Amino acid sequence: MDNTRNSRPGAGDERFEADSMRARPGGTPPDPMPVSQSRSSRNSPIDEAKDIAKGTAESLGTIVSGIVEDLQQIVRGEVQLAKTELKEDATQIGKGAGMVGAGVFFGLIGFIFLMLSLTYLLNEWMELWIAAGIVGLGLVIVAAILAMSGKSQIQEANLKPEETIDSLKEDQEWANRQIKSVKK
Repeated sequence: MDNTRNSRPGAGDERFEADSMRARPGGTPPDPMPVSQSRSSRNSPIDEAKDIAKGTAESLGTIVSGIVEDLQQIVRGEVQLAKTELKEDATQIGKGAGMVGAGVFFGLIGFIFLMLSLTYLLNEWMELWIAAGIVGLGLVIVAAILAMSGKSQIQEANLKPEETIDSLKEDQEWANRQIKSVKK
């Protein structure tokens, strides 16, 4: 244990000078080296070389750490972009599907009544069962054509987040350039 703190400080006591500087508000920070020891004796060429090597290692570590942090931020941003892009697409598709469903429902009801009226109109010239068969066959043909057309449109739809994929490719190129510059 250091007994100099408990002893009464005397004139020229370096610890007393450092403690008194800390105690005064606005005082300058104490010099970590005693006044009697010269700074030039501490910095030998070997110590200076070690300090330079340590600074280089720290700066390389800082660069690598910075690159890793940047990559983490980029990945987080890209994930957020992909989520947002897919959410917007899904919301738009959901709204469109709801509207199409409502349109199909009311259209189907109207269509049923139109087909009933056509069946009764044809009943004026032929038997009711023959008229209903002709109308039914016509409806099945129209339904098949619409179903095939809808299927081809669904297959053409692209739900890939193209912007996110492009951005990720750019980020990968950037990261490769950063890693190559650190290796140099």
